[in-house]
Amino acid sequence: MKLPGVGMRTVKTAVAVMLSYLVFVPFGLLYRTELGGILGQIGPMYACIACVVCMQSSLGQTMQQGISRFIGVAVGGALGVLALSLGEIARQPLVKTVILGLVCVAGIWVCLLIQRPTACGMACIVPCVILINDMTGVERYFYAAARIIETVVGVAIAFGVNAVLPDHRLEQKQADDDLDTHHKGT
Repeated sequence: MKLPGVGMRTVKTAVAVMLSYLVFVPFGLLYRTELGGILGQIGPMYACIACVVCMQSSLGQTMQQGISRFIGVAVGGALGVLALSLGEIARQPLVKTVILGLVCVAGIWVCLLIQRPTACGMACIVPCVILINDMTGVERYFYAAARIIETVVGVAIAFGVNAVLPDHRLEQKQADDDLDTHHKGT
């Protein structure tokens, strides 16, 4: 059995995740609710997730993945806050169950409508987390804003790491393209 190798993409992913975590540590931003507001809701998790997703692609794709994640978080945050605006009725388990399904359908539909299928995941995850956590009042707005900030940080780090560290896949793609061109010419 051949063991998989650890290539540059794996190294870059690890570096990006570590940097995403370390950006928040010096400021004590590790989901410390006692800080209150957005600062109490913010931490490295969504930044690290953004890095893992974005780093599995080329530099050009990183930007597209990042924009899609940002759009997904924004759509999901809006849907979650909208669902919570239903008030006490949204806290009843059966009603919440239906709302969870509806926000997922709405999130996917909006993302497909704007031709961002890779945004669908975050458009579903964010409102589900908002609804399941039973956030109320202004806290739900802080939560949505924190997820957007974390995602932007993660995407920025992923883009920077992808730009700075070499990407050997581009060389392989060029070799594959050259081979395809050669075969089509014969």
